[in-house]
Amino acid sequence: MTAPQHHHDTLRWGVLGATSYIATHLMPAIAATDGCALSAVASRPERAAAAAEPGRRFGATVHRDYAALLADPGIDAVYIPLPNTDHVEWTLRALAAGKHVLVEKPMAMDEDGCARIEKAAEAASRTVMEAFMYRFHPQQRRAADILASGEIGELRLVRASFAFRIESGSGNIRLDPALGGGATWDVGCYAVDVPLLFFGQAPDRVRARFSTRPGLAVDTSAVATMDFGQGRSAVVDYSIDYGPRAAYELQGTHGTVMVRNAWAMGAEDGVVTVLTQDGVREETVPAADHYQLQVDAFARAVRDGVPAPMSLADSRRTARVGSALVASAAAGGAVVETSDDAPEPR
Repeated sequence: MTAPQHHHDTLRWGVLGATSYIATHLMPAIAATDGCALSAVASRPERAAAAAEPGRRFGATVHRDYAALLADPGIDAVYIPLPNTDHVEWTLRALAAGKHVLVEKPMAMDEDGCARIEKAAEAASRTVMEAFMYRFHPQQRRAADILASGEIGELRLVRASFAFRIESGSGNIRLDPALGGGATWDVGCYAVDVPLLFFGQAPDRVRARFSTRPGLAVDTSAVATMDFGQGRSAVVDYSIDYGPRAAYELQGTHGTVMVRNAWAMGAEDGVVTVLTQDGVREETVPAADHYQLQVDAFARAVRDGVPAPMSLADSRRTARVGSALVASAAAGGAVVETSDDAPEPR
């Protein structure tokens, strides 16, 4: 894919779904990004009134349903934040309609779903990217730069802990097993992504233990270990029982890098702490809107005809490891193989 893939100066976006979270974080990010316009929104028919208000605020056309938005020839790219179980279907439908797609994590809840999307994206010559907004905050780049500089030596252990509490009975879709709910496919995606990002590969094997809050039918907390071979490991925990927490540590042979709030929002500065034999140093990373940085990175990839910064191979790996954690927990914490040379899904 080398030729730029659309010919307008402006990438015209449509958004499928209009929760208050999307209206607060994603819609403003799209509207504020150079070379992007929020042109259309759609929601389920029963939520049409809710979608209309933010749509009008941004001067977007409000479509009666998702299919009508995809049929709009004035839309180049769509953002899909629907329930987890709908991501594959609507990504495939958007690609079939000739749209570029930024889809919320998890892109798919198994590797096979990612492979189907990859094939469809190639056939349509369109860009698809999974939305891991935290990757685009400059504090993550700073942590990676410190690691690359050799200051903390070779990376041996990644610890990642991502959690926020969701109350029982709140009606939150993350508590609904029929919609792909549970901690693993929500907050767990971030915890799992951190070691994959910094080690740059899938682990060889994983094991996990899940717990479920009484009265719920989804996993609500988990602790997992990952073995990356050559004495390199990760320990992750994630939860919708406790929080908020979005912290990780990179432990090297000669020191540690700590990021205490990987979800720094809005006007909140990032803080990166470095601990070595020489002492402790705290660096402040200026506040940034990681949603807007994500939209900008995606739009540049589309415009320049280059692969998106969160690659489809990355997404397939994340889905494979997430599925393996589910399988391990179901088998009482058994070891499940996950290495990059594990067989491709049929």
